Amino acid sequence: MKPQLISFKLCPFVQKAVLVLLHKGIEFDIEYIDLQNPPDWFMQISPLGKVPALKVGDEVLFESSVIVEYLDEIHAPSLHPEGPLRKAQNRSWMEFGNECLGNGYALITAPDENAFQDQLRQLQDKMDRLEAQLGQGPYFNGEAISLIDYSLLPFFQRQKLIETAVPAAIDESRHPRVKRWADHLLQLPLLAESTVPDFEALYHDMLRNNGSFLSARFQ
Repeated sequence: MKPQLISFKLCPFVQKAVLVLLHKGIEFDIEYIDLQNPPDWFMQISPLGKVPALKVGDEVLFESSVIVEYLDEIHAPSLHPEGPLRKAQNRSWMEFGNECLGNGYALITAPDENAFQDQLRQLQDKMDRLEAQLGQGPYFNGEAISLIDYSLLPFFQRQKLIETAVPAAIDESRHPRVKRWADHLLQLPLLAESTVPDFEALYHDMLRNNGSFLSARFQ
């Protein structure tokens, strides 16, 4: 039986799971719901009322990091580096990636310029930390792609979509390694497959209509 992901069309957290499923060639189904008006059946299976959720037969997993770890564990080869310590370090940075996604959402929903600039500073500080962590690439761990790469790719994609209108969180002069890493990941062929076909248009529509500081810049 194929696993089934439940999400909404712009969710960056479910995209992490989709990227892993695509990388490993796992057949799956996906169902999109309206999080503003979630169906009763979803609230019954998702204890936190959040997406993504992954249905595996009659069982349900929730939280994106747990889902991608499960998928990685049951479908070899692993997308983690070898060694318990290195794996644990990567898992720590995956949680850091979740924090980046959280700041990224706060950035695009900031109600005014002060709130926007505060989130931008927080993201730039986070990019400083990534810059200090990265080697020569092209991936986070060097030559081999890992779960951490797929964990940050949705963040990089969304930053790319707003940087034409506002200052970028990733400053090439300040974060050359992060910029090189992000650009490399954004060229991955499976990126386009990991979102709905009209993702960019839907994302810009959301930016135009969410009443945020950014809205006027995408009219």
